Amino acid sequence: MLVLVGHSLRRIRAALIVLGLLLAAFQFLLTQVAAYLMRQNAFGQLAELMPDFVRTAAGPSALGFMSYTGIVALGYFHPVIITALVGLMIAIATEPAGEVETRFVDLTLARPLRRLDVIARTLVVLVLAGGLMLALMVAGTWTGLTCCAPAQAERPSFGLVLSLAFSLATVMACWGGVALAIGSAARRRAVAGAVAGALALAAYLLDYLGRAWEPAFSMSRLSPFHYFEPMTLVMGQAFDARDAAMLLAIALAGTVAGCVTFSRRDI
Repeated sequence: MLVLVGHSLRRIRAALIVLGLLLAAFQFLLTQVAAYLMRQNAFGQLAELMPDFVRTAAGPSALGFMSYTGIVALGYFHPVIITALVGLMIAIATEPAGEVETRFVDLTLARPLRRLDVIARTLVVLVLAGGLMLALMVAGTWTGLTCCAPAQAERPSFGLVLSLAFSLATVMACWGGVALAIGSAARRRAVAGAVAGALALAAYLLDYLGRAWEPAFSMSRLSPFHYFEPMTLVMGQAFDARDAAMLLAIALAGTVAGCVTFSRRDI
């Protein structure tokens, strides 16, 4: 299984290196953006420029965003960053479908390996790749705060940065589990990735509608993104373990479903 882990990591090492460095650089540069806005006294101006419907949809969290800490933390809940990381998890989790499609799984299972070892390999790669991305993001954030933060700025604590990273990790784990369940049943990797990606997009849009449109709020509870609330951390509220537990429960359910499906399917 460890040989398979190494093989999978070698296949995606270029993507991991490039994406990780981009995320680390982005987090570092956000600390410089926050410092610049503070020197220009621009936080109040940004709040005035925000449209009323955006302020209503964001609620009190809009005020938390218009601060030094809010700008620094932006990378941990920016839609583009979430898309990139969830996309990475989906790409890795659908690897079993790709190996069935290319018949690589025949070569693998000709060795003294169980089918569960193939899924366990994917889980290890998911954890290693996701952990590396988040570690680089935290390193970029903390490097910028350590070296370049203005003396008068109320810098976010290291615990807050770790909490934001863990909150993002629960979302990544959730969609990794969902994609693993789909990829374990599919015969084509492109189909599995498309289905998982479409589900993630639909869930994100449903959560957005629920935040901006009251009649859709009850339906938005079906979206995993409904339980992703990083702005509450930025505003100083305690970490909500129930939301994290919900996302991790979905990840666990997807993992179990993937193990059972791949163990019983005809490959």
